[in-house]
Amino acid sequence: MNFARWVRDGLGRPRVAVYLKVVAVLMLLGALSHLGSILSLTGTSWSARPLRFQVGDLVLLPVDLVVAWGLWRTRFWAVVGWVAGVLLLQVIPILLFSEFFATSPRERTMLYGLLATHAVSLGVFFLLLPGREGSRPQ
Repeated sequence: MNFARWVRDGLGRPRVAVYLKVVAVLMLLGALSHLGSILSLTGTSWSARPLRFQVGDLVLLPVDLVVAWGLWRTRFWAVVGWVAGVLLLQVIPILLFSEFFATSPRERTMLYGLLATHAVSLGVFFLLLPGREGSRPQ
């Protein structure tokens, strides 16, 4: 069984569907935090924030909203978008350019904590999927 089919089959499981709804709510909260940042509700004026954070808010707001909707509906494309978004929009930029995003050790610790949270959430998702057919002992 290939990887995509394994994930697709797992989306029909109630435990996976419930977990994806929890992740969808967290993604929606992330989208609301980006919206709050854009509307300057988070304490710092959005125009006073560095350009890289303004761009991040503008990119992550629609991505989080669309992926949250898809995860709530347990769509395969949303799982792919969630994994791709975590990897391409957070893991790779933070690991390769952490000095660009975090200027102090405290900020780096916060970003690495974010990455650990994503790793745990993805790990729990893959643990909730049913066992692969080829992995069981005969």
